Amino acid sequence: MEDTKPKVEKGLSPLEVMGLFWIALGIIMVIAVYAPPTMIGKMTNLIAGIILLAIGLLAYLKGRSGRASRETKED
Repeated sequence: MEDTKPKVEKGLSPLEVMGLFWIALGIIMVIAVYAPPTMIGKMTNLIAGIILLAIGLLAYLKGRSGRASRETKED
């Protein structure tokens, strides 16, 4: 007999990939806190890095939860 279930792809969802990209950018910005000589520049880099990390983490987790719900529906 043939299996009629649709094939499930095991790759990352686009939302997960975007989340990883934003996380990488956020890490770079947090590391860049040490580059500017002024305190305002350091604070700007820190705040931007934290925001990018938060957005990336939320996007990654949203993509993971969407994939988990799709996999349970198909079972």
